[in-house]
Amino acid sequence: MPLILITGLPCSGKTKRCAELVNFFREKNKEVIIVGEAKQISRSGFEKNSLYLDSNGEKNIRGLLKSEVLYHVTSTNVVLLDGLNYIKGFRYELYCAMKANKSTQCTVYTGINREQAWTFNENRADESEKYTQETFNALAMRYEEPDSRNRWDTPLFLVFPDQELDKEAIFKCLFEKTPPPPNKSTQNAL
Repeated sequence: MPLILITGLPCSGKTKRCAELVNFFREKNKEVIIVGEAKQISRSGFEKNSLYLDSNGEKNIRGLLKSEVLYHVTSTNVVLLDGLNYIKGFRYELYCAMKANKSTQCTVYTGINREQAWTFNENRADESEKYTQETFNALAMRYEEPDSRNRWDTPLFLVFPDQELDKEAIFKCLFEKTPPPPNKSTQNAL
């Protein structure tokens, strides 16, 4: 039922935080579904550096990610969306979809400065996982940071590489709070 949307610059630790959350929720006997941007890019036959320089390819991947998230949203599982999720309009679309499904959600923002993220990128062992300088700079420039004043980014959990993620607070906001009520803009016409 709940969605955890993970967002951050390239190489900011999103997949690491996703793995932490998977382990945590499985210990709480929750079924966890991971929807991964990197997996979707690979499955679609794209190479990530060229994909992020092609706006049509990016739109296609975002559409596939949204479809996969909505497919997996049920009352019994937790869906984690592991990806850049750098466009606030995309995060808003997912918020509306969760609201229509009467589901809770939260945003985990893996904060990092660009220089440190670039260093992490350069230190990746697998060359195919590295971003080119051009792609990295383009993504960093286009990144729209989440803002807790926006309802679609709330609740927002900011975590830096050297910090511990507050997994208990995430659990509480997903399972101990009621989801926002759907309204006309998120309901299907009968």
